[in-house]
Amino acid sequence: MRHPAFLHWFIFLSGLLLAGCGSLRTEISPDQLGLESAKLVVTGFLSPQDTVLAVKLTQSRTVLGDSISASLTDGNVTSATVTLGDGSRSVRLRYMANGLPYYSVPAGQLPIITGRTYTLNVNTAEGQRASATCTIPAPVSLSAVQVDSLMENNRTRRYFVRTTWQDPAGQPNYYQAIGTLQMPVSRTATTNSTTVSGFTYTNLNFDDDFRGLRDDSDVDGTTLTSGRAFLGNVSVANAVGFRQQFSGSRVAVSLLAVDAAYYQYRSAVIRQGRVRGNPFAEPVLIPSNITGGLGCFSGYNSSTIGFTVN
Repeated sequence: MRHPAFLHWFIFLSGLLLAGCGSLRTEISPDQLGLESAKLVVTGFLSPQDTVLAVKLTQSRTVLGDSISASLTDGNVTSATVTLGDGSRSVRLRYMANGLPYYSVPAGQLPIITGRTYTLNVNTAEGQRASATCTIPAPVSLSAVQVDSLMENNRTRRYFVRTTWQDPAGQPNYYQAIGTLQMPVSRTATTNSTTVSGFTYTNLNFDDDFRGLRDDSDVDGTTLTSGRAFLGNVSVANAVGFRQQFSGSRVAVSLLAVDAAYYQYRSAVIRQGRVRGNPFAEPVLIPSNITGGLGCFSGYNSSTIGFTVN
């Protein structure tokens, strides 16, 4: 049993804390806040492997939620002029050109080439303007993809893949590892995967600290290894092996060589997600390379290894 004196002081100190928090609240008029107007939020990623060049446009929300412009539909900016160029030619991206709420154009109209710099310009009917540039990094080839497993509680075997690659020496490099598992529907349990033509497609999530995102600081020029991307679980009691469980499935793992803007933006978003609404957590500022707006416009180059389980 706690001593009564302890309870007394605990309640007293708690009251001081709550009273102190309450004293920080002051009613003020909204016109004293000096609020900024909503800004354009631009999201776009360019790659030589793309078949469609796409840019997403939305509007930021101000503290008091100012009125939504007539050019917005479900938060999307729908009537902007969006152009993309490489210094010698440019193309205009059209909204809903492929039936999706993006501004897009077929990649054949403006080839994305390694080492080339691209400029994005956005203008809205309300006079908002935003621009950004990105340079496409060189690809980094994957060396191998390995399949392995581990036991859990002596009852379940978990299969996973991981990949390795050689980091180019003498320069900063940034990476994002991603992957997909394509399984016949007949072999797939109820899942949140996307089903297309008798197969389910599941994104593979890597279990390292930043979900497959990393740089080469302190490991420049070495062989790098990704975290684990789990494919699924198999009950040991069923005596089913890997080939039986995943027969007819295809695994594809890609290494994206990304630019610094993507790395900084994505790592900040991941750190922010870890806050989970904790009011005492240190705030994470999300970087932006958009002049006149917010968001990320960046380039990447992809290397992929895939295999089919027979």
